[in-house]
Amino acid sequence: MNYLINLSKYIMQNNLKLFMSMIIISTIFSNNMQAEKYQKPDLISLGAHYFPIDNPKDASDSAQNIFSDKGAWFGFALPDDKNINSGFVGPYLLHYKNGAWLSKSLINLKPVTKSSNLLVDKESSNVFFDTGELHLHMKYNNGVYIDQTLQYISANSVLINASIHSDIEIETELQWFGELLIDKTKYENIAGGFQFSLDNGLIIQARFSDPYLEFNLSENSYESITPNLINIGKESITIQAIISIFQKNDTMDTEIEFVQSVFIDSNRIKVKHKNRWNRYALSISSINKDTPKDIFVLQQSIAVKSILTLINNWRAPYGELKHEGLFPSYARGYFRGFWAWDSWKHAVALAYFEPDVAKNQVRAMYDFQDQHGMIADCVFPDTTIESHNWRDTKPPLSAWAVWSIYEQTKDSSFVAELYFKILKYHEWWYKNRDHNGNGLCEYGSTDGTEIAARWESGMDNAVRFDHIKMVENNESAWSMDQESVDLNSYLFAEKHYLKNMAELLGMAEDVEKYKSEAAQLKKQIQTLMYDPDDGYFYDIRLEDGSFVKVKGPEGWIPLWAGIASRDQAEAVIKKLMDPNIFNTKIPFPTLDASHSEFNPEKGYWRGPVWMDQAYFALMGMKKYGYENEVLKLTSKLFNEIQYPVLYENYHPVTGEGLNSPHFSWTAAHLYLMYIE
Repeated sequence: MNYLINLSKYIMQNNLKLFMSMIIISTIFSNNMQAEKYQKPDLISLGAHYFPIDNPKDASDSAQNIFSDKGAWFGFALPDDKNINSGFVGPYLLHYKNGAWLSKSLINLKPVTKSSNLLVDKESSNVFFDTGELHLHMKYNNGVYIDQTLQYISANSVLINASIHSDIEIETELQWFGELLIDKTKYENIAGGFQFSLDNGLIIQARFSDPYLEFNLSENSYESITPNLINIGKESITIQAIISIFQKNDTMDTEIEFVQSVFIDSNRIKVKHKNRWNRYALSISSINKDTPKDIFVLQQSIAVKSILTLINNWRAPYGELKHEGLFPSYARGYFRGFWAWDSWKHAVALAYFEPDVAKNQVRAMYDFQDQHGMIADCVFPDTTIESHNWRDTKPPLSAWAVWSIYEQTKDSSFVAELYFKILKYHEWWYKNRDHNGNGLCEYGSTDGTEIAARWESGMDNAVRFDHIKMVENNESAWSMDQESVDLNSYLFAEKHYLKNMAELLGMAEDVEKYKSEAAQLKKQIQTLMYDPDDGYFYDIRLEDGSFVKVKGPEGWIPLWAGIASRDQAEAVIKKLMDPNIFNTKIPFPTLDASHSEFNPEKGYWRGPVWMDQAYFALMGMKKYGYENEVLKLTSKLFNEIQYPVLYENYHPVTGEGLNSPHFSWTAAHLYLMYIE
């Protein structure tokens, strides 16, 4: 096992391609796993997913490769080789001034002796991640080993478990210590530990399993040394610390009571934690068993990384966010809130392994549905830092999310809870985004601005919107002067899901209503938004119904929705398989690769591959029976993307990850591609 850990560490340091590392690691394990061809992922190998980091220089350093769990608003990291010492890196606070490092290492533990200066033997020390825990294994030059693990026991608290032993009998003292990077703190002793408060109202408490510790507190540091010498030998002794971070509110006392109970029965908490993480692993354990072994290992490792990325971006209710949900990316300050169409996509993936979080992700956005039915584009915990955006909404995919959750949980009460809210949102589109009343909607804005209308599409700078103008529908509703094929395909799909919900809930009249509306809309999209001359779906101009002749992902959404006729689907799929158009090194760029405006490196929606749109393309092809093509393109995509960090989007020609790292909807759709 130590060989495996050191191998993973070597691979990380030398930045070798993870594909090779996972094959090596898999081979090591397979020697001991001959009973079955495929096993559930052995999560020890996931050390390669969390690169150790340098210590932050100050509180404002960026957050990269931090680990968080259970919706916590703070994260920790593994120290790199030169900083392996006596504790984990962090925490990084996501709810303090939109992100700050509280400490280089808040909780540190080391042996101390008056007779010698003890140093870490870095060659014999290592770090890794396994089954939802950070691990820090240290050996000191007096022969003492301290093995620390860090796991989240709630959204507010982490448990640090330290196991101490020695090759020879030795007497030593143990020192806890730490130092802050944030000023304006107030320290005080509490029973079993200490606490300090920050200027934004956050309270940080540290409690220890040793009730006899006394802490020396200064303006920005603390220390405590065990009052007596401790005999350490080959049999391990265990001591624990718990860090809790919360606002002073009604739940604080409950959390403190819970924390105190953990010291009494931490094994129960640990078993529950392991079971949860094993459940995550089992969600992908038996998928794609017939895939060749080397490809299977790579694809499964990406699926596991997808789960980790989603868990890392999970946030509990806080501030103005009344339900838990996921950030798009914790690594960027501007993404520390909830976005509407990101949320629907997150929920579809989460339904497979964290269905309660999936439900709450949907609820989190419907908390921001106004009296007219509109849902805000994006919402934030602290509006003194970032205001909610009511200038636009996002494409209507919430019915897809709710029905996907139902398919995994069979929870009809959740469908009943959301049904009329979805219906109100669905009707809002036709009241506020159908300029000429013909049943085909447009993207738009509440303030008449083009930029907000582009945001509403989700494809901010797509080439198809280069020449739009805004037209007024009413005093708080404006539309682009073009009807978008993707928007109307989403609305068609929503009618289908609403019909399913109505059937489930016994609403016969609604069932017939949605059947009729869907049939009419399908006919309009097939006849008005498809160009038979070149075999592709396009947006059309309000003025004369002419095509906006730009080939992008909007043209394959009718396949995902099941709108295209068999002949139309065949024509579109020919474009998807053409290497000069959409079948690039990483397939499905967001703009025809032969277009003069194709610019993946700086284009955002003018060429990069976005995994949500790639997923819609693959599922559309699958719906029309192109199974072999789907398998080929999926394998190509998995093999060519830069890895192991999951990026916001990818360069279709080089495979390079672009824009924000640790991106949730990339993770969600790679996970869905893997299991579906």
